[in-house]
Amino acid sequence: MRKASGQLWRTLIGTAVAVASVLLLTACAAPEDEDSERFVVYEDPETIDLAETDLTLPLTSPLEISAVRERVGEGQVFENLYSFHQVKGYLRTSRVAFGHFSTNVSNELREEAAFRRFIAELSLPPADKLEVGKVFRFENGDPHTLGYYALATAAPYHRDCFVARVGYRLVDYASIEREPDSVDTVVEAFLCGRLPAQSVLLEFLASVKAVTDRAAYRRELSRRPIGTI
Repeated sequence: MRKASGQLWRTLIGTAVAVASVLLLTACAAPEDEDSERFVVYEDPETIDLAETDLTLPLTSPLEISAVRERVGEGQVFENLYSFHQVKGYLRTSRVAFGHFSTNVSNELREEAAFRRFIAELSLPPADKLEVGKVFRFENGDPHTLGYYALATAAPYHRDCFVARVGYRLVDYASIEREPDSVDTVVEAFLCGRLPAQSVLLEFLASVKAVTDRAAYRRELSRRPIGTI
């Protein structure tokens, strides 16, 4: 049973970047002119069971998930927002069900400057803005994966923060023409607190997969003590 929780959602995503969100949530079912992009308008989100997520992140999460909320926008863009026990911030996934994001999204994910602009707008009250360390390109061995990550602090309240913004191509549809570097999934992480080692977080992001067998996914979730609500 899903239960609406719009106010909590709005509180959580208040730390995200408005401009980046517009770009990330602009999707197309096939290549189209940049001028013809449609902007996504979401309804209030609903709390969902882990077994309803469209990515297998709960299977590999090194953090205990406290809630997942979902909303669906125009162009069949599915957005899941994860919150975690004893960790501030969120992990947000945006995925086009049958298609890919626009070229603008790939361009943003490819540019370190765009990632730095994304970080510059993040905040986690009552902390001040993030102080960012070195920015690294994210790599998982897949040439279609685009994005960056960095460690940061949010003085004086949060000494350890992790920020990432990564795009993936998880499903290839033979019937859909796409650009060589187009992505169908974007994951944004903004986490502060007692975090796992950086290597663990990177392995977690490298494990992103689409759920293709719902029954098998449910069975696997039932066997895992971590990552459950």
